[in-house]
Amino acid sequence: MSQWYTPEFGMSFGSKWTRAIKILVSVNVGVFVLQLLFFSISTQWSGGRPVEGIGYGYPDPFTKLFWFYPPDTFGHLWLWQLFSYTFLHSIYDPWHLIINMFALWMFGSDVERAVGTKRFLTLYFTAGVFSALLSTLLGSNSAILGASGAIFAVEVAFAMFFPEATIILFIFPIKAKHLVMIFAGMTALNCLMPSGGGIAYYAHLGGLLYGFLFVRYEPRLWDMVAVWQARQREREMRENVEIRRRVDMILDKLNREGIGNLTKKELEFLQNASKKYKKWQMERKV
Repeated sequence: MSQWYTPEFGMSFGSKWTRAIKILVSVNVGVFVLQLLFFSISTQWSGGRPVEGIGYGYPDPFTKLFWFYPPDTFGHLWLWQLFSYTFLHSIYDPWHLIINMFALWMFGSDVERAVGTKRFLTLYFTAGVFSALLSTLLGSNSAILGASGAIFAVEVAFAMFFPEATIILFIFPIKAKHLVMIFAGMTALNCLMPSGGGIAYYAHLGGLLYGFLFVRYEPRLWDMVAVWQARQREREMRENVEIRRRVDMILDKLNREGIGNLTKKELEFLQNASKKYKKWQMERKV
């Protein structure tokens, strides 16, 4: 990646569309269209009157089912809301979706190339969950919708992977690490002195914090998982060696003395060993 990092439009625009970014942007835009549709239907049903004191036709059944709203998420165990809310955006402010998707494309493509699609999606969705949970733990009981928390985590990851990359912010060049510092400072200030406006600053703070923790500690977590998996394989190999040894002994006895001289335990052991072998063969095919 070049030192001067600017999104390129025109013929080269498609070069930044990595696999996960294409999927996430497409789903977010598609969900926004569904929100508009349900909003229109809900408004017609309500006769243009405010619903539940939140807005005209708002929240419609679709939004209410998928946004993050602690009384529903935890009270009714609608736990899918911890993930689904990141795909919803304010229908009253299309810039909410536009800015989020632009930031996701601008920063997410390079992060995905750096860590791979699987780890990038892990970062994105776990950041969304962490942001929602932190917002609740810090005392917010309000509904949250939008990908901002997850995208703030992606921006922090970008700044940690490419700290010296230069972003063109409006007409001013600024290094990625300095840009994230500004985001963090503004978010912390808004958390301490909330100005309202329906912005989930605690969720933004959660995204910033999680992005740092993910890049800092996630490799160690995968190392721990790899060690655990290696130990599991080693234990299974020892068990398989012991099983094969006992099977050979029982089969030798079978050949010498006949099946009638095998004990009940020996017959059961052969049956169990056969089942384990078949299961192992099926797992290998998968």
